[in-house]
Amino acid sequence: MNATGTDQNRVSRVLVERYLDRLRKRRRWRRLTVTVTVALALLILSGYGLLWHTKVFDVRSTSVSGVKVLTKQQVLAAAAIPPHEPVAGVDTKAAKARLMTLPRIKNAWVERVLPHTVAITVLERVPAAALPAADGSFVIVDADGVAFDTAPVQTAIPAVPVIHLEQFADPRPKDRAATVAGALAALTALPEPLRSRVTTVSATGPYAITLTLKPSTAKQQAVTVAWGGPEQPDLKARILAALIGRDAGHYDVSAPDAPAFS
Repeated sequence: MNATGTDQNRVSRVLVERYLDRLRKRRRWRRLTVTVTVALALLILSGYGLLWHTKVFDVRSTSVSGVKVLTKQQVLAAAAIPPHEPVAGVDTKAAKARLMTLPRIKNAWVERVLPHTVAITVLERVPAAALPAADGSFVIVDADGVAFDTAPVQTAIPAVPVIHLEQFADPRPKDRAATVAGALAALTALPEPLRSRVTTVSATGPYAITLTLKPSTAKQQAVTVAWGGPEQPDLKARILAALIGRDAGHYDVSAPDAPAFS
């Protein structure tokens, strides 16, 4: 055999060995991949079983935060978190839905906290005004107009303005709702020093809202403000805040482009 033939055989053997080496590496990599995959699957299944089907991470406490008027016991009763259920198995959406049936709760959050806790945070509605009811009681509403509480008599209501709508003669529901929304928008827009002075809000229609403010000093008398309709509440509030120190008994910001006082 000549030298050329010998060289060709050597090249062929090298190529074959390289090919076989690549095949062996591929097989080892496949076996390693399968082993790792199986191990991960077993680990995931073990973790799933540990979290969802054992009492190793069960509910042993439920924390409650954010309550002001509601009690912790009321929140816990509404949430109805089952004790000793796996924490991972707690249906947080269902618990939140149960909490939202409490009228005073504006929003709620339910979180799983491993290893043994469910954390509940609530945001309570804040009284913004009281509306007299036909039976002499008062309905308490928040700034969004949502009714969430009642008070049997005026002396029992929170320190919030009373919205009087008794001058409505068989009002259309839309007009009544618009008037309440306009009154609440006015109260929300007012800066705190003025809002805290508002004692009553009266209206004969959606565009005839009047605020009554208690005097700032003992020598002054109550101040009335013709607010008008629900439009431009922030602008009206700024104008009223600028005018209120003029020692007048009546202010008119119903047309904010031409405010008046007397």
